[in-house]
Amino acid sequence: MNEHPLVTTLRKKLADSSRPFIIMAELDAQPGRGDDVAAAVAGTQVIRLTRLENGCVSYDLYRDLDAPDRFVIYECWRNLAVLAEHLATAHFSAAGAALAGLLVKTPVFRVLTPAGEQP
Repeated sequence: MNEHPLVTTLRKKLADSSRPFIIMAELDAQPGRGDDVAAAVAGTQVIRLTRLENGCVSYDLYRDLDAPDRFVIYECWRNLAVLAEHLATAHFSAAGAALAGLLVKTPVFRVLTPAGEQP
């Protein structure tokens, strides 16, 4: 099985793939299609199902109040291996399929790691 491109990218970026990290995924809906994006995500139950996954610390969808066609998915994962498992789930695939044609471009991902000392 081939590795998801996001996992490949993160494997190169993360100094320690066994540590927690955050992903902020920015999604831009086609103009005027923000409600359709929100409905598509809700319809797949991807948020609820992802939160139940082992290793998911948090997974939330936010909508920009000043730009209602812009969304941010904020996710925190215990390590890269559990993210790889998430990307292979049926609910993640269903969400991708539901969003097909609703977004202006491929989501932009930002990855954040702790900047200070960790216990």
